Amino acid sequence: MPNILIVDDEAIFRKGLRKIIDSSSGSWQVAGEARDGYEALEMVESLKPDVLLTDIRMPRMDGLQLIQIAKERFPKLLVIVLSGFDEFTYLQQSLRHGVRDYLMKPVEREELFKTLNKLEAELAAPQPAAEQYAAEPADARMIRQHVSEHLVAGLLKGYVNESDLALLARIGVTFKERYFACMIIKLDKDALEKERYEKADPSLFQLYIQQIVQELLDQRAKGFSFILSETEVVALVNLSSPAAAETGDPLFELSETIRRRMISLSRLTVTIGLGRTVAGIKEIPQSFQEAKIAQLHRLIVGGDRVISYSRIKESGEELAWSPSLELPLELLESSIREGKAEQAGQYAASFITILCSQAKSPEVIHQQICKLLIHAYEEAEKLGLTNSWLGERTIQAVLLEICSLNSRLELMDCCSSYLGKLAECVAYRQRNAEHDPIEKVLRYVNQHYQEALSLTHVAEQVFLNPAYLSTLFKQRTGTSLVEYWTDLRVNEAKRRLVSSNEKVTIIAENTGFGNIRHFNRVFKSVTGLAPIDYREQARSVKV
Repeated sequence: MPNILIVDDEAIFRKGLRKIIDSSSGSWQVAGEARDGYEALEMVESLKPDVLLTDIRMPRMDGLQLIQIAKERFPKLLVIVLSGFDEFTYLQQSLRHGVRDYLMKPVEREELFKTLNKLEAELAAPQPAAEQYAAEPADARMIRQHVSEHLVAGLLKGYVNESDLALLARIGVTFKERYFACMIIKLDKDALEKERYEKADPSLFQLYIQQIVQELLDQRAKGFSFILSETEVVALVNLSSPAAAETGDPLFELSETIRRRMISLSRLTVTIGLGRTVAGIKEIPQSFQEAKIAQLHRLIVGGDRVISYSRIKESGEELAWSPSLELPLELLESSIREGKAEQAGQYAASFITILCSQAKSPEVIHQQICKLLIHAYEEAEKLGLTNSWLGERTIQAVLLEICSLNSRLELMDCCSSYLGKLAECVAYRQRNAEHDPIEKVLRYVNQHYQEALSLTHVAEQVFLNPAYLSTLFKQRTGTSLVEYWTDLRVNEAKRRLVSSNEKVTIIAENTGFGNIRHFNRVFKSVTGLAPIDYREQARSVKV
């Protein structure tokens, strides 16, 4: 006699489904009822049902996580999905790759009977129970926990070790190649018909996007995609080598294929933030953070596109101020770096005043302020100050707030508040960093990168052996000390090239490069362009 496990967090729905199934003309038996995914997993393992009938939205572990883990553990388990969304017809076909059917809530009796009759016929062919429900290894619960928690928290945030990778490998999640890149794929909700989205269960949109992404990853690359939140799908692409310039950008092309496929199959548009390719598991958080930064630029360049962090950096778009705007950026950034909150607020107000008096449209004003705040956010992330700066707010919420303001005074108050608060956080960090050598080094280099620096000279400031400091700095920041101050110098040079008419030789001297030849060589190795070409290209971009 086939049996079925009902999973729903509302008792009234569980009881109603049980009553309907008990009244069917078939031979179905309800094996049990579970309130959420965690409880359901325990019951699947102990009761060994033939069919899992589960809701999508539930506390603790939702239906999507339950299906993923249960199907990995018991691939022959049949699954029926319940949801309150009634027009997601394209998802029904997608779900059938791993789910037998999709039913709307409230469930129609005849529709449920039709599905059960179909599954009963499918189960009629004998199949060894031992093959479907193999003995569970002792550490299966730990494996499940790492699937749902460690993959996200560990790989993206850097909490990972070899034993964790071994556990992931046991359920088929393997990363054999050296290089990685992160994509963040977000549904463009504002481009979706309001009625269509409001009727939807957001998790079903995410499931559909995730399945399309994974399908293309399986076809064109190696990687793993998963649902990060109700608005984001993350893809971690595993590569045998970094993309070579002469062979194009396969990651960008893959991202474009995902974007176009979403439109052609479902009329959904997505924006994809693409981080740079990094070497090694430990560097994944860097690519993930870059993908998040790229996503933020949607407010500036619009949606339905792939936004590559590397291309943003190469074009200088993150600081591509209009040459016609004479903005006090250098004073503002210096006051923040030095932790001078009052000055930062004053310069922010001055920034808004000049911007509003010179910009030709409200859109330009919002775009320039968003660029400034994204840059501030990136610096806060590098210093580990984001939580103390924004608290429970996200940078996305801050940018949306800015774009909703149309009063000069409100913009001045808002920007002064946020940037002044960041300067306060920097000042607090400086006051409490006296006993932390890496904090001292970061502070010293941020203040003196325009001067001639050497590893030995910086090590002397914190009374450490240069080799030991180099190792410690790499462990703490993920980059070498030389790379760190080189990035500071190049970024400052890029800003000056775009926002001023200074000669290249003067910029080279004022950003810490010993001579023009060294400056040209380093600048081109980082950006791919000679300084003068970079200036011409950046200024040709219409703001």
